[in-house]
Amino acid sequence: MPIKHTLVLDPLVVYSDFALPPHHRLLEELVLERNDLLAKLQLPKSAEPVNVYLFDSEERYRDFLRQYYPEFPQRRAFFVESDTRLAVYAQWGDRVAEDLRHEVAHGYLHSVVPNLPLWLDEGLAEYAEVPRGHAGLNRPHVRLLLERLANLSWKPDLVRLERLASASEMTQLDYAESWAWVHWLMENDPARRQIVQGYLDELRNSEMVPPFSVRLQNWFPQPGPMLVAHLHALEPSLR
Repeated sequence: MPIKHTLVLDPLVVYSDFALPPHHRLLEELVLERNDLLAKLQLPKSAEPVNVYLFDSEERYRDFLRQYYPEFPQRRAFFVESDTRLAVYAQWGDRVAEDLRHEVAHGYLHSVVPNLPLWLDEGLAEYAEVPRGHAGLNRPHVRLLLERLANLSWKPDLVRLERLASASEMTQLDYAESWAWVHWLMENDPARRQIVQGYLDELRNSEMVPPFSVRLQNWFPQPGPMLVAHLHALEPSLR
């Protein structure tokens, strides 16, 4: 476990076996990410820390993963919630910024919203992993979904996503679709964003909450074609 160095950057506690400057640009961005994400979702801040463990090599990270989480898929980073703590484990590499933005987002969300549906949890994390100032636009996801639309191998199906019970069941296409629903809901139309905000508030205050798809259909009886239109509107961003 990397514990030689510790940086406390409320709400993050960062552990590593290599020294990091206290004003590291990435770490400061991760702190600002909480403000951005929770403000957009109208969620309160939590005093619960998110513990981040950074491994200096892929080998040490893989050894840790095999020893303590052998059932986890092979990924560069992952988030774990237990009864007592929120933790992110990651290897320091070329894509560590993207990885940490994603996994830390899980920590921020889980600190204030219990029982977050898997698709929404992952969709929001995929949205948050995009660097600040890009409105959550995940271009690889746009490209993948448009390609699948073009060859008729995919169409939006939020109810299907809601049936997925574990991240291990999710394919790259599932992550992309989860992101797409979130991006459509969060960008351009404040009324759609309010649907997400209201749903998260209900999750925080009630134990019996219907699936999000039920709530969405009260506003948009046929949301699938609207999501497709949204993706086509994003196509110029790929050029």
